[in-house]
Parts: sequence; C-alpha cells; structure tokens
Amino acid sequence: MKNIVDSFKTTIYFIVVLLFVHTIWKFGFVEDVDLRGNKILLFYGLDVTSFFSVFTDWLVSSVYWLLSIFSSAAFAVKNHSIELVSQGESIGIVWSCTGIKQAIFFILLVLCYPKHSLHKIWFIPAGVVVVFLINILRITGIVWLCDVNMNNFETLHELSKYIFYAILYGMWILWDWKIAPSSKE
Repeated sequence: MKNIVDSFKTTIYFIVVLLFVHTIWKFGFVEDVDLRGNKILLFYGLDVTSFFSVFTDWLVSSVYWLLSIFSSAAFAVKNHSIELVSQGESIGIVWSCTGIKQAIFFILLVLCYPKHSLHKIWFIPAGVVVVFLINILRITGIVWLCDVNMNNFETLHELSKYIFYAILYGMWILWDWKIAPSSKE
C-alpha cells in the first residue's frame, strides 16, 4: 500500500511542478513589435528575443543536419523554417519549439526534489541534454513525416508534445525511484 501512496505523491509532485512552470510560462511571455517593426519576445517585460533566437537557430540547424543524413528528400533552411522542397511548403520553428520550457521544468522538478541527493549534480545536466536531444528528434520526426503528408502536421505536433511529456515523466520516475534513493547522504 505504501508504494501506491508514494507513486501517487510522486505523480502529484510532477503535475504540480508542471502546472507551476506552465502558468509562469503562459502568463510571462508576450510577442510584440518594437519601434522598427521587428518582432520581439518579452518575458515579464524583459526582451528575450536574442536568447531564444540562438536556440531556434541551433534547433533548425540540428534538425536540418539530421534530415540531410537520414532522409533522401530535399530540405532547405529559410528564416527559422525547414522548407519541404517536394511539398513546396515550409515548417516554421519558433521560440516555443526550442525545448527550453521542458528543460526548465526538468531542472525545477529535480532541483526542488524534497530529499537531498548528490546525484542532482550530474542528473540535472544529463537530463537537460536528454531533453534537448529528444526535442531535436521530435522536431526532425515531425518534419520528416510531414514531407510525406503535410496534412498530418497538427496531429503530429500535438501527439509529439504528449509523448515528450511522457518521456519526461519516465525520467522523473527513474530519478525518484532509482537514482535519488541510492544517494548515501
């Protein structure tokens, strides 16, 4: 019975941290236009456009690189978009696709873990790397599958978000059940 209660607490903790990060994220970001007419991104009034632009550029380059290795289809990069040459369409990769929200969620999830563990020192950076790798694979898969049929974009995009969070939950369970309890503190 104790394991069921502990599992329930673990899941509730995951959901509470997820809702906290989602709420801060949802109400914190505003897309706007500066005096020159350029799109900008504000986080509670702070201009974070350049920060997210770096991550978006990196994500687009990574996705394009993977597609060029594993797909025989023709793709091109154009202004934060992957162009599907055969479809004559492109898929824009925007600031909210970067995986930063999921990385912050993961960091807070483990960092705020109620028990002390020296394993946080290596598990948090390793988990962040995994989060970004999963996101690159997620976006690559969406683009690759949309090259087959662009009409599937919305379904693939939404489904992949749920799969992403399921993987994050799996990482959380790994942490809570196996790694954190093994600490000798």
